Amino acid sequence: MMWQLAMAVTAVALVGCKVPVSPDPIGDYTSWKRIDVTGVAPGHNDTYRIIYINEIAANPVGDLRLGFPIGSVIVKEIRQNNNGMPGDLNYVAIMRKEELPSTALTDEGGWLFTQSLTPGGDETYTSLCWNRCHVAAPYNGAWYDYRK
Repeated sequence: MMWQLAMAVTAVALVGCKVPVSPDPIGDYTSWKRIDVTGVAPGHNDTYRIIYINEIAANPVGDLRLGFPIGSVIVKEIRQNNNGMPGDLNYVAIMRKEELPSTALTDEGGWLFTQSLTPGGDETYTSLCWNRCHVAAPYNGAWYDYRK
């Protein structure tokens, strides 16, 4: 019985683990299109989110049935919400569209979801971004609002 409990705890811990990854650096994303969002959001609580969208994601062309095109990058600086103004940085969340999924809602929508404590810092992957939130987004892991 004790080994079953230990296995269950280990399984839960592995699901939420952050795995170090080394994707291509994205450089200075602060020159990209910017959208500021405040308030409560799943996975981000009541924060101030500064969202940066690269040109490929901001102005996609072609067949969009499986979501954003390959090469799309979306960066979210998750900050403290200081009465509707951006506060201290909590972390940076990065989405890179690396491949088109073969069917909708599979393969994490073709995105690589990573997080960093600082801009340009070491990145880690966790499946929680997809499993807890982005799987519900209508464009295979992303929202249409990123294109406005």
